Amino acid sequence: MKTYLITGFFWLIATTLSACPLCDKRQPKGFAGITHGTGPEGAFDYWMLYGSIAVVVLTLLLFIRFMIRPDTIAMNHLKRHSFPDWQHE
Repeated sequence: MKTYLITGFFWLIATTLSACPLCDKRQPKGFAGITHGTGPEGAFDYWMLYGSIAVVVLTLLLFIRFMIRPDTIAMNHLKRHSFPDWQHE
């Protein structure tokens, strides 16, 4: 049952995000078949698109880096403190 739900979810995402034939013709060559709509039309749209992609990739890389090695060696770090009032005793 679980595999059917996962497969159905991915099928729904794939069919929703793929472009229809009309939108496929309107989009520039590099963006055809990805999403609906006209796609980027001017130079500013491309700058915004590539800038947002760079921010997302940078955020993902920093997230992975700090999940693997959080660098919390300092003894005065918040996770090393004891808060007796939070224990609700």
